[in-house]
Formats: sequence, structure tokens, C-alpha cells
Amino acid sequence: MDELRGWAARKLMYEDGRWVADLARSTALDNLVTGYVGLFLSHHFVRIAHEGATAIRSTSRYVGIPEFAAELSDKYAAITARSRHTTKILDDNKKTLTDVLAEFRDALAMHRDAFTGKARWWVRWAETDLGLYFLGDSLIGATVPASYRLGINPSEQDLNKIGQALAEVSSEWGGAVAVMCGATFVIDEPEATIDFSSLTIRTRNCRPHRYLAGRFETIFPLELKMLLLLIEADLNTSRLVLPLAAHGHQGAVFRAQTITAYHCLTALRRIAGLYPDLVSPAITQLQAILDGDPAKRIVSTAGLKIRNRCVHYEMNDPRFQPDLTMPMCGLVEALLPGHTWESFASDVGQVTAVVAEFLARWRP
Repeated sequence: MDELRGWAARKLMYEDGRWVADLARSTALDNLVTGYVGLFLSHHFVRIAHEGATAIRSTSRYVGIPEFAAELSDKYAAITARSRHTTKILDDNKKTLTDVLAEFRDALAMHRDAFTGKARWWVRWAETDLGLYFLGDSLIGATVPASYRLGINPSEQDLNKIGQALAEVSSEWGGAVAVMCGATFVIDEPEATIDFSSLTIRTRNCRPHRYLAGRFETIFPLELKMLLLLIEADLNTSRLVLPLAAHGHQGAVFRAQTITAYHCLTALRRIAGLYPDLVSPAITQLQAILDGDPAKRIVSTAGLKIRNRCVHYEMNDPRFQPDLTMPMCGLVEALLPGHTWESFASDVGQVTAVVAEFLARWRP
């Protein structure tokens, strides 16, 4: 049975490694749209690279592969760990909500210092320090959350070094994925198979306090609103961009969408309870969405276990007998009797869309 669980772990690694390799080829084109897509999916790339390296280094003889583990680099381990942990949003056990909001305040201050106060005083009103990226009217990314997630300091003296730094870190992530692909016998495909040509991304530059003045709750500080922007962008990327990368990679995209939904929902539960004395129709509506059966299933005890297997490849529960012929090796069916992988994926898609659309409409 341990051997079977080892093969199940390698199956998930194979699927994710193959997906990331395809994404890397598909977003390497000299095109701004694919560049944006690569940026907004980078935390999934980091997660897979990190978790793949962890599995390859496992002491389990059915999961770990010592001869491949020796090829892994840890030069940028701290940056990789930071980026991976920010994917958890408010579920990082090493940080409180106060810590996360303080980090967003710092990120906002770094962007303000880097991009404002440079022009002549009479035109400083036109300076901007927040970039927004939209598909249609749906926000899929913003510069402050993106730099927060990747640990980029956009100070003026570092602007010319950002590209080089990202390239160096990305080479380590790519190296980890290459080792992961070799360890799971991923056969390289000669061409990219993921087509993002249908995407038209619109950009907008603004000041955070102006853009966010009429969004969410008036009582919310700017850093909390910026956290909500990260959540909104993650959900929209999950529902609008990830499906384009799902053909031939359904398992990997299911895991990326499930992880996104789980952490966005748990974060919103925390945020909805921050101001218990606040009378807000919007928060009442949000609470009703979070209390719905699909959302509750995603963050249930079983939902957490599904999320954990979407992140971590090694399977240690002796009660679970994997079925290598089924999506997620039959884990969803084992944890949620009466439900299937398809029905849980439908829950994730439904809740992701409803919450993303709610966030776009949330006004004081």
C-alpha cells in the first residue's frame, strides 16, 4: 500500500510538472499578454516547484528520489518560501492578520516612494503608483499585490535590477521543475500547447487611495482593501485564465483552482468578522455566500484535506487506498461520500465566480 501511495504522489507530480513545463513554454513568447499571464500564475509555478522538490527529497523510498534530489538548488530558498506562503493569504501559521496588513502597508509605502514625488510639484497630482490589469471589466492583477507576493522592492535604485532578480529566481524554480519532470519521466513536448491568444488585457495606472475610495467599506483601511484586491484578482484569474490552460491538464488546473478557492474563502471569512458592530448589507450578503453549502464544502474538514493533497504530493494516510485511474487518485470520492471529483470541481467553479462577481460590486 505504501508503494501504491508513492505512485499516486508521483502521478500528481507528473501532472503538475507537465502543466508547468507547458505554461513556461506558452508564456515565454515575446508578448505582453503572455508575460502578464506568467506573472499572475507565478505563485502556482512556485508552489509546484517547491512541493516537487520537497517530495523528491522525501525520506520515503516510494516517494523520494535521492539521485534527483542531489540536482536541486536552494540558492533562492527564502524567496521561494515567501512566495509560496503568500499563496495561503491568511492561512500562514507564522503570520497573523495584523502581520499581513502591516506587510501590505509596507508594500504600499514602497510603491509610493518609488513612483511618486519625482515630478514637478504642479504635476504630481498625475503621478501613479498602482497598476491594474483587467480582462474585460474583471480585475486579474495589480502591481502592489504582485510585488508583495514575489517579495519585490520597487525602490528607484532597484528598478533596473528587478528583471534580472526575477530571471535568476525563476531559473531556480525552472530548475526544480525540470528535475521534477525528469524524476516523473515527463516527456518534453516540442511546442507550447496552451493558447492565450484570445486574451485582451487592459491596463490602468492610478493612485491606490483614489481607486479604492469608493470600494468595499469606508471603514476599511487601505491595506485591507489592497488585500481584498489580491483576493479578487486571484479569483478572476482562476475563473477566466486557468480554464484556458486546462486542456490536457485538468488535474493540475483543478488543484490550482481548489487551492485558490480555499484560501480566498478562509481569508474572506476572517475579513467578514473583523468589524462585528458594522452594519453593512454587503457583508451580510458575503456572509450568506460563505454560509452556502458549496462554500462550506470547500472549507470543511474534508475540503481542507483535499486542499492539502492539492498542495503536498506525499500521501501518508494509511486509510486511503489510491486509485491511479481516477482524478486526484479517487481522493475526493473517499473524503466526500456522495460527491465526485466533477461535482467538487463544479462547487469550486461556482463559488469562485459568485465571490469574484460580488467583490467587483462591493461598495459602501
